Amino acid sequence: MTQPNVRPKIVITSIDSAPDDLLEQLPVHAELVRILPGSDRPDYSLAVAKKPIHFRTSLAALEQAGVDPGAADPQMIRVHDDGSVDLVIFGLVMCARVAGETIHLAMQDFPVNIAYVIDNTQLRDASVDFSKCYFAAIGFVSMDDVRPR
Repeated sequence: MTQPNVRPKIVITSIDSAPDDLLEQLPVHAELVRILPGSDRPDYSLAVAKKPIHFRTSLAALEQAGVDPGAADPQMIRVHDDGSVDLVIFGLVMCARVAGETIHLAMQDFPVNIAYVIDNTQLRDASVDFSKCYFAAIGFVSMDDVRPR
């Protein structure tokens, strides 16, 4: 009998720096999909949240970060007349906060940088395209199936 392709499950347990709306949605459970290289390091992790993360920002903030709001899935973005934006986020790009460390299967409260995937074509890309992601938080991630002893 063959083992089904099981993706490691992680949980964002807490944050050090992030928008208030993320704090209210913790913990965030997700599945690690794969490792992606970026222009600055080879070990970003792509994850998909089990439940959507709701993110409120502005067109100006997205554009200032170099992200094209027009590339977002139209079903996952709502732009209001005042320039505010509501996004529904599933894709996450993460990397270890400390250079030289990497996300691993035994991590508990491991510090990471977290970016929201705004353009869902990033989920298919072979490397991280920072114009499709919005740096959102510094947080702490644990394996979802690892329990303290």
